[in-house]
Amino acid sequence: MVRVDNLAKELKITRGSFYYHFESRQDLLKGILDRWRLKATEAVIAGLKKKSLSSKEQLVELMLLPLKGDKSFEAASIEISLRAWARRDDMARAAVDEVDRYRIAFIEQLFVDLAHPAEQANDLAYLVYSYMIATSLLHPNDSLSNQNARAKRLSDFLSDNCPLLDCRFRPHAH
Repeated sequence: MVRVDNLAKELKITRGSFYYHFESRQDLLKGILDRWRLKATEAVIAGLKKKSLSSKEQLVELMLLPLKGDKSFEAASIEISLRAWARRDDMARAAVDEVDRYRIAFIEQLFVDLAHPAEQANDLAYLVYSYMIATSLLHPNDSLSNQNARAKRLSDFLSDNCPLLDCRFRPHAH
């Protein structure tokens, strides 16, 4: 639990200085959640759009995010902490739920742009999002180049313009 007294002491500031910047402890916590949403979601999506990548290229970039070294490890650590906090706090839960919906909707639109039907696009978006979260939590034993290659193969497989059950990558039943 974040306590103003402890935080002020750790930062070597007075309680008054803390309250100059934040109206309350709740205001600080809301600020933490807002900053996380901005940096870990809105800025990432804006950065992808700014690059003028195709939908498939954006999908690959997203799937590679958890593999981007120290920066992604730090982001994953923050994400884990916020998700743990959200398990016991309604305000944090609402923020995490909002971010999850926003991220999944963005990924879903990439699949729609790749000509997948809406329901399938939503399922694929959920799958990609789950992959990204799981990848950020795992400490794989294989090399970064193997992990990158896997992410690219998966994005190729998932972004192919075909129904999942009739995909050219799947063997046909005889």
